[in-house]
Amino acid sequence: MIYVQFLCLIATACTLAWAALAGPMKIAPQASTRFAIANIAMMTGFILYTQRSNEISYFAWFVADMVMLLGFMLVRWGGQSLFKQSSTITNDCLLLLATALLMLLVPPQTTYAAYMVLLMSLVAAYIFAMVTRDNYHALNRGVNLHYSVVLSVPFALASILFLARGLGYLLWPDDMLLLAEQNSLDQPVLMWTYIVMLLTVNIVLLGNAVARLVYKIRQLANRDQLTGLWNRHALLTKLADVDAHWRRHQHVYSVLVIDLDHFKHINDQYGHQIGDEALKHFSTLLTNSLRKVDFICRYGGEEFLVILPSTPTQQAMLVADKLLTIINRAPFKTANTNLYLTASIGVATCRNDLNYDQTLNAADSAMFEAKQNGRNTIRCAA
Repeated sequence: MIYVQFLCLIATACTLAWAALAGPMKIAPQASTRFAIANIAMMTGFILYTQRSNEISYFAWFVADMVMLLGFMLVRWGGQSLFKQSSTITNDCLLLLATALLMLLVPPQTTYAAYMVLLMSLVAAYIFAMVTRDNYHALNRGVNLHYSVVLSVPFALASILFLARGLGYLLWPDDMLLLAEQNSLDQPVLMWTYIVMLLTVNIVLLGNAVARLVYKIRQLANRDQLTGLWNRHALLTKLADVDAHWRRHQHVYSVLVIDLDHFKHINDQYGHQIGDEALKHFSTLLTNSLRKVDFICRYGGEEFLVILPSTPTQQAMLVADKLLTIINRAPFKTANTNLYLTASIGVATCRNDLNYDQTLNAADSAMFEAKQNGRNTIRCAA
């Protein structure tokens, strides 16, 4: 019984840890709650699994498999919540329901072990394959390739092992049944398999939570909290990278400095809350009007900056003209009126005799020239 006590101790500790993250600490509460319930489900399924015999037992067969599969699904749903991915709960529940119906077609006993284990193993292999995919894409987008591979490999191995288990029952049913008959709480190999699996899953989930936390901290450091655009700190890093890329590969880039005209009047007349909403509206216009490769930054106050990679002067002027037209034709709607925004735009393109700071200053000077020439217009640096 020492093994089952150890398994229960680990599962309980992990459950309490995730519950603490969900409750008092308020760290990814929905995801942490799902991970806590997943630990309870997996532990329950593991223990029930060891009670199997040739006697008909819905608890040892049907309930054990379904609870275990639910635990695996909760791992997936928790990961989706943690990384803000699209939820697959509806489709996954339909899969669990179909699996349950197929399992109920035969009596739950050793005679039909090959059928039930094959079905459970294939579904588990599919779940872990989907968890692997979700995990890899989420981490690769938010952290880096190396970290995403390291934290996705354990899930991939679990998928492969369940697939091999199912195929084993399909290809060598007699040999696999002999192994199944040795299921017991006192079997060290079996219990250590469960213990290692439970520990590995929780270690990976903890790594995911840390990765998500690091990603959010980076976002807070590099994103403007009002608009969600990049901030000045991120801009300087990006501008240096784009400039270095241009000097290596001769892919010219341009910079737009955009300043909203008479924005102080909006704050004074309508209040700072309306002013903030106007800035969000303007940020959305920029985001929806530019390419994904373009880098949009709130430079300060009502001033914004756009880096246009692989964009010469003539094309940058066309982009600026398009933006000005969109800004003029898309009023910001308040409860009482429509506010029409205008902007002054300065354009500068990189040159061999300018570093990136000087290119930025040139665009800024061009923007001030646009201000002095009537506003709501575009000027290009000489």
